[in-house]
Amino acid sequence: MLAGALVPLAVLLAAHSILNFKTPTSIIPTSPTQESTINESAGKNKSRNSNSLDPALHCAQLKLTENERYEGSGRNIFQIDSEARTAKIPPAPEPIPPAPAAKATVEQTRLRFFGFALIFNSPRKVFLSEGDAIFVSSEGEIVDRRYRIGKIGTNSVEVEDLIDHSVHTLSLAG
Repeated sequence: MLAGALVPLAVLLAAHSILNFKTPTSIIPTSPTQESTINESAGKNKSRNSNSLDPALHCAQLKLTENERYEGSGRNIFQIDSEARTAKIPPAPEPIPPAPAAKATVEQTRLRFFGFALIFNSPRKVFLSEGDAIFVSSEGEIVDRRYRIGKIGTNSVEVEDLIDHSVHTLSLAG
């Protein structure tokens, strides 16, 4: 019986607290002296109310700010100011000319081309010598861990020095 009486009472109290709307305040026209008083009081209340989460609309304060005219710097934020953009970009620094590179003397290779072999259905092979060592190689192979064999012609062969990154053309020794 007690619960039957308290439940409707609780529902009524909850409905009253949820549906308890505040009536809107009326707008009262103010004189300039009243505006300064309201502004001073608003400044004092601002520090107090800045931490509160009061969603109430203060119509008197809105009415005061409604007639204010914004006087900014005159800059239109919706247009690009070309003068301001060009003034902010610094001129490009002058490029420093590169120092002339000292030309290294390209050392002639010690390899000597003394012949080639043409075997049916196999790539052309060249015979190269360096001192007492003799090398037999075809295009694209590396000789003496330093030279890569390039194009093989009938009287010459291109040899790329992998250390100096230079290309030498060796002619058939006659």
